[in-house]
Amino acid sequence: MCGVCGVLGGEEHWTAESARPEVFGAGRTRRAERLHRAAAANRILTLFGLRLDDWQGSAFVLSGPTGQREIVDALPAVWAAAARMRGRTIDPLDPALLDRIAGVGR
Repeated sequence: MCGVCGVLGGEEHWTAESARPEVFGAGRTRRAERLHRAAAANRILTLFGLRLDDWQGSAFVLSGPTGQREIVDALPAVWAAAARMRGRTIDPLDPALLDRIAGVGR
């Protein structure tokens, strides 16, 4: 989906379902949940010189070290965009990567 379609109200990806108050609970807003997800993704992305930010609650902006940016509509699209920016596959579930984030083996 293009950035304009996302702003105008494209369908939500299933990963956004937990941000609905009736699913997650009244104690956490949709915005807070999106920011929490972006922060979790950034723990991995920063290792590759990338950063993910929420954009108006409707999309995410992935930024690279050279100022390159890409708008993505949902978290699963982040990993493909990150791979394009860095020129290599980025697997957020790679056990070695997860160990590195957790500080295992330091």
